[in-house]
Amino acid sequence: MPPARKPGLRYPRLKLAYFNKLINLTMTRLFRSGGLDVTREQEAILRELLQGDGINQAELAARTGQDRNNLSRTLDLLVRKRLAYRDVSDTDRRQSLVFLTDKGKALESAAYAAVNQYREILFAGFSQREVDAFALAIERLTSNLESFLGGQPGAR
Repeated sequence: MPPARKPGLRYPRLKLAYFNKLINLTMTRLFRSGGLDVTREQEAILRELLQGDGINQAELAARTGQDRNNLSRTLDLLVRKRLAYRDVSDTDRRQSLVFLTDKGKALESAAYAAVNQYREILFAGFSQREVDAFALAIERLTSNLESFLGGQPGAR
């Protein structure tokens, strides 16, 4: 039997799912209009690698908030597109390190422009105070879910 709902509270679960769908569609459209053939998940990996590549897949998964299986599939696509490549670690042959190709590095300015345009669209009409309050609410919700999951891999 499902847990009882607190009286007077309305939970936005379906609205959040729809919101996430709209984010993905908006980001895809903005990337495409900027000449980028990447998805939101792929861009998150590229952006993280631009901060410093040569990191292992487990660390990359943690930094991007993707589970390892999904990250591996997404990396396969980035490798096929020749935007990234994997190389075996010199210190631990069981680990693959991920690097950007020159083609992947060249996407930085177009991806940055698309993400900035997305932010302008998303927060149009919002004050900085409202944006900060929204960010705080997301952080609290995330913390609640991470606490429930007990720090399990992929919970981030």
